[in-house]
This record gives sequence, C-alpha cells and structure tokens, in this order.
Amino acid sequence: MFSMGAAVAFVVTGATVRRAAPYRTAGISHPERPPLELVALEHDRDGDRFIVRGMVRNPATAAVDGLVVAVSVFDRDGDLIGSGDAAVEASRLAAGAETPFVVIVSGAGDVERYHLSFRAAGGTMPHLDRRARGVLAGMS
Repeated sequence: MFSMGAAVAFVVTGATVRRAAPYRTAGISHPERPPLELVALEHDRDGDRFIVRGMVRNPATAAVDGLVVAVSVFDRDGDLIGSGDAAVEASRLAAGAETPFVVIVSGAGDVERYHLSFRAAGGTMPHLDRRARGVLAGMS
C-alpha cells in the first residue's frame, strides 16, 4: 500500500536540485580588466578622524579615469561607525602607473577594523592586495 506521506517524500527527494548561479558582486562593471593592485596601505588616528593612506597600481593596458577610494570603518561589535571616500591623486591612472591616496573618515574614534574599496565610472573596481606581508596585520 502506497501512502500519501510516502508519495510526498518521493516527490521531495526525487526532485532535481539546481545549482545556484556563480557568485557575482553587484556593481562590478570591469570584469574583463585585471584587478587594481594595492601596493601600500597604512592608517593613523587624529582625534576622532581615521586616516587611511596608500598606493594603488593599475596593471591593465588601459588607463582608469576618476578612480575613487572608499573606506568604511567598524567598531569592536562589527557595527559601521562611518565611511568616507576621496579621489586618488592622479585624475587619470595610466596603464602600469601608481598613485597615492588619502581618505579621512571623521567621527570615527573607536575603529576596530576597516574595509577599503575602489570605484570608477560604471562601478566597483576589484583589487588585489600586493603589499609586503607582515604590514598592518589585523586591518584590511
């Protein structure tokens, strides 16, 4: 005798499982170009201001115009306590070139960690960490 419960179990266990689409980051519009390279990074505090300085390299064969660095800062509980952004020093980052950047986040007295990202016209620019190891452990 075939029960209704067995029929439901058969339908559920016999269903085809679809694979999820590959993970994609929203806003990335430059997937065909190599990622930018973060070659230097440091941070400092000045009162309630959190200052992030660094150097970014463009390894691609094409220039990047209007590159902006965004920094989000988080407290000990992982809560966002502030953010800021600033254009890199070079308004046009040529292929193979490097440029410094400075981002200041005000009202960020108790920063435990921070997140850094890059964006240009059209969206977020992926980047790779190319810093020498052992520098600034704990912050990225």
